[in-house]
Amino acid sequence: MKVLIYTSSGGTAHDSAAEAIRHWLARERPNIEVRVDQVLERSSSTYRGGVELYNWIQRRRPWLHQLYWRAMELEDLIKPGTVLFGRRYLIRQLRAFRPDVLISTHPHTNRGHFDLAKRVLGPQLRCITCCTELEGGFGFSRNWLSRRTDLFWALTAEVVQEVQRRRPGLPVECLGPLLYPAYHQAGPAAPALDGLLLLVLGTGSNGANNHLPLLEQLLPFAGQLAVVALCGRRPAVQQQVQAWAAHNPALAVEALGYQGPAAMADLYRRAWALVSRPGARTATEALFMACPLVFNHYGTTMPQELLAPRYFQARGLEVSIRRPEELATLVGRWLADPAGYGALRQRFQQQRLMADPAQIVGRLVQSSLEFWTT
Repeated sequence: MKVLIYTSSGGTAHDSAAEAIRHWLARERPNIEVRVDQVLERSSSTYRGGVELYNWIQRRRPWLHQLYWRAMELEDLIKPGTVLFGRRYLIRQLRAFRPDVLISTHPHTNRGHFDLAKRVLGPQLRCITCCTELEGGFGFSRNWLSRRTDLFWALTAEVVQEVQRRRPGLPVECLGPLLYPAYHQAGPAAPALDGLLLLVLGTGSNGANNHLPLLEQLLPFAGQLAVVALCGRRPAVQQQVQAWAAHNPALAVEALGYQGPAAMADLYRRAWALVSRPGARTATEALFMACPLVFNHYGTTMPQELLAPRYFQARGLEVSIRRPEELATLVGRWLADPAGYGALRQRFQQQRLMADPAQIVGRLVQSSLEFWTT
């Protein structure tokens, strides 16, 4: 059996979801051949430029996502039941690998891509959409929904409801999150923490952040907490944070580059809280690890970044800042009211997202047999 996974680096969630699936398939079903393809970047210079623009906006001009996201919702204009840009690459790869199952972890690799794949390989190809969102409503891209989907993999019941509302009859199941094995092995954070409090300033793999303004606001809390600043794959950002820390030694600050799954799972378990943009994967990981998450809406909020806070708000978990000084206010309030913070941490324990990796892998494998048994 062969499984091909489509993804793209436009956003951290999609590559992480694809790699987690690959790891678990290799672990649970070593006889399955798996290939992960960053198909947007590799298939076409047009798509590659779009991904680069997305990541540039994320780092430099987040407010432009209000226009970018709306433009991308019209993707059907360039994907009329097939793929126009990168078509030759896709056909060549499909014919060479001949997968039995095609999984998409990105909203822009479903419509058109599934149509073309079934046209090339035949109706027996099982096409699965692995949606990385937590909630529906405005911000949930219509591009997640393809009539050629044989199984829509949702993380939450709310996404199931959204799919059923928008596309009645589409086969959708709530399978839950499949994270890297290190997260499932580590288990959730403890209900209470000992020792010096650790605040983690997060970032995506592209390094988008506003660490320095946040660190300035945290100076009054020197000695009360330590800070880890994640800098992604941007050495320049890490060097800036290190230089700031050298000039402000009173506050314990550690600047880290990109962290692998085991290191991140450990940080989630040790963190007093994580401060991060409201991306889907970080929110999912925080829910799975029961780690309090502070949504950092600096610059502006992308439409798709409205979904995770909406899910958190419905469960009494949502905490957000929009300016650096709001983080200082929040930290001061939590330090002054440990019972209030403890109640929030307890709610994260109660609202954990959980899933059975073996069951998810079994469902993915089962999908390849459905064509022949119906």
